[in-house]
Amino acid sequence: MKNWTISPPQKEKSAELQSALKINPLIAQILVNRGLAVPAEAASFLSPKLAQLKDPFEIPNIEAAAKRVLLARERGEKVVVYGDYDVDGVSGTVILVHALKFLGLDVSYYIPHRYGEGYGLSVDSVRKIAEAGAKLIVTVDCGISSVAEVAEANKLGLDVVVTDHHNLPDKLPAAFAIVNPKQIVGDHPSKHLAGAGVAFKFAWALLRAAGTNESAYLTSLLDLAALGTISDVVPLTRENRIIAVGGLNLIGQRKRLGVKHLAEAASLSGKISVNHIYFGLAPRINAAGRLEHASKSVELLLSDDPRQAGELARELGRINVRRQELGSSIKAAVFSSLTDAFVEENKLILLSGRDWHPGVIGIVASQVVEAFARPTVLIGVSDGVGRGSARSVEGLNIFGLLNTCRDLFVNFGGHEGAAGFEIVAENIPVFRDRLKAEVDERIKPEDLVPKIEIDAELLPAQISLNLIKSLDVLAPHGEGNPAPSFMMCGLSLSDFKKVGKTGKHLKAWFNKDGIDLEAIGFGMGDLNSPHLSVGNYYDIAFNLESNEYNGFEKAQLSLIDIKENNSSPGPFS
Repeated sequence: MKNWTISPPQKEKSAELQSALKINPLIAQILVNRGLAVPAEAASFLSPKLAQLKDPFEIPNIEAAAKRVLLARERGEKVVVYGDYDVDGVSGTVILVHALKFLGLDVSYYIPHRYGEGYGLSVDSVRKIAEAGAKLIVTVDCGISSVAEVAEANKLGLDVVVTDHHNLPDKLPAAFAIVNPKQIVGDHPSKHLAGAGVAFKFAWALLRAAGTNESAYLTSLLDLAALGTISDVVPLTRENRIIAVGGLNLIGQRKRLGVKHLAEAASLSGKISVNHIYFGLAPRINAAGRLEHASKSVELLLSDDPRQAGELARELGRINVRRQELGSSIKAAVFSSLTDAFVEENKLILLSGRDWHPGVIGIVASQVVEAFARPTVLIGVSDGVGRGSARSVEGLNIFGLLNTCRDLFVNFGGHEGAAGFEIVAENIPVFRDRLKAEVDERIKPEDLVPKIEIDAELLPAQISLNLIKSLDVLAPHGEGNPAPSFMMCGLSLSDFKKVGKTGKHLKAWFNKDGIDLEAIGFGMGDLNSPHLSVGNYYDIAFNLESNEYNGFEKAQLSLIDIKENNSSPGPFS
C-alpha cells in the first residue's frame, strides 16, 4: 500500500497569487504547494526567461579558469575537454568543444571508456593526454574528487581546470581552477546546475572574457545544455528550469543535425517534450557509453554532415535496442528471484549474477526500486570482479550507506540517489552481510512505504481539456517540479481491460456524479480481478493528460494508484 498525502489548502496565499497573476485558482494552489507563494517568484517560474540567468562570474574561480583557457589560445597550446560518458557529460563536452573552437583554440576531447578506464580522470588517461602534447585539461561533469589524478597532471606539466557540479569532497584537487557552483556560499539560483549547465555558464564566461558578443552563439548552445540538464535529473527549478524551457524550444526546432537525426531515429515528430528526452533521446545517447564508447554520441552532436549524423543516429538506435534486450534478460533473472517472502524479509535488495552487463544493471536496479520500494544493489560478476550499481529510495543516501563498506571496494563513486563500485567477487558475501546490518539499523519499515503527494482533490465536473492545457504553464516537469497529482474519491468502476502488446497497461472507465471518466494506468496491467471488480467503488490518484485518437482529443486520467473505497462513495480518508 502507498501512503497518500494531500497538501492542505492555503486559501489566503492561493487567492493572493490568483489575484496578482490572474491565473487559474488550481494553478495558484499548486504553486503554493511548490513553495512559490510570493507573486514575483511565481511569475518568474511561470515565465522563465534567459535574461533571468545570473552572471556566470558569480560562480567562484570562473574568471581565473576563463583566463587560463584564453592564455592557451595566446600560447597556441593544445587543450583537451575531458568529459563523462553519460548524457550530461557528453552534452557538456560538446558545448565546450564548440565554444573553444569558436574562439579559435586547438581543442580535442577525451571521454574515458566506462569499463576500461572508469568514471572521471584516471592517471593513465592523464599520461596519454600529456604524451599527446596537450598543456591544459578542462573537465566536464567530473574531476571534483580527482586529487591523485590532478597531482599527476601537475607533475607532467599539465594544468587542469575542473568544471563539475557534484558535491564537494573533504579534499579538493590542486587544480589550476575549480568551477563548481556548489562552492557558492549561501543560496543561489546556479547552485544546482547540471554538468552541462556548468559548461554552458563557463562557455558564457569564456566568450565574455574574450570580448565576444555572446548572445546569439550562447543561445545556439541551449539545446545541448537542456539535454544534459533534463537527463541528469537535477531539480527543474530556478536556472535549470530556464535552461530546460529555452533548450526544449531549440531542440524542437531541430537545428542541430545530431538532434534532428536522433529524433528521427526515435520516431519523434512534432513538439519535443521532457518525456521524449527521458524515453527517446537520452537512452540512445547513453547507450553508446553503456555498451561501447560514448565518443559515438559526442561525434553525433558535433556533426555538421547530414549523412554522418544519420548513420550515427541509426547506430545509436541499434545499440539502444541491444541495451534494451540485455536489460530485459537481466530484469527477468532479477525479478524471478524477488518472491513476496524475500521482499518482505529484506529492507534492501542485493543480488549478483554472472555476466550481468554493468552498463545495464543500473537501469534494472531503478526498476526494482520502483516496483518494490527497496534500496537496491545489483552486481554483475565477470572474471572474478563484481561491478555494482545501487539505487535508492527517497530519504536514504545510498552513497553514504555504501560508504560504510568503502574498504571492500576497488573503485567507488556516486551521490545520494545512485552509486557504483567495483569489488573483488570473493568479498561480495562479506559486503552483503555488512550492508544488510547497516540497513537494518538505519531503515524503519515505514521508511519503505511509497509516498504519493497529492496537490488537490478534484471533482469530475472540473476535468476538461481546457484545464489540462492551462496546466501546461507548469511544465516542464521533472525532479523538483513533478507533474501535478490529484485524487478523486468514490468512483464506480464501469469496465477495465489490459492493453498494450503484452497486456502491461491498464485501461479503466469510471463513473461519478453521472460523469464518465477514462483512465490509463501505465505498467498497471496486473491489477486485474480479483484486485479490481466492476461495480465496486475506488479512490484514485492520478495526473491529467490529453489523449488524441483518430483526430479527436479528450481528457484522460493517468493513474498513479488505486485504492478500494470500502465505505461507499464519499470523501477521501
